[in-house]
Amino acid sequence: MSTLSQLIAQRAAAGAAYASAVDALKTAYINLAALDRTLENRNVSAPVPSVVFGPIPNGGPVPVLSFLRDKNAVDDLVRLLQHAEFAPSLKQDWPVQIITASNAQVASFTAG
Repeated sequence: MSTLSQLIAQRAAAGAAYASAVDALKTAYINLAALDRTLENRNVSAPVPSVVFGPIPNGGPVPVLSFLRDKNAVDDLVRLLQHAEFAPSLKQDWPVQIITASNAQVASFTAG
């Protein structure tokens, strides 16, 4: 059985863990989505994965599987992750960060 002060302490610890997890999710989501976008760019050649399900059309690279490309869906995800105390001000800037990171990756790409 827990006392009120123990429950409050547990909530604070859970809230801190949640805030950290949301930050980690944001970073990982943006990094992966940016790389997916970069690998789909015509100026960048996406590698063929070692496991391919079905034939590769014209011997070309397989399409990169990615997240749903819907800014409203991303905004909804960010809103769902917000918590009034532990993650109150998540910015709706994930799509912009994805595009910015991907553009930098494409600009610095060298074939090799």
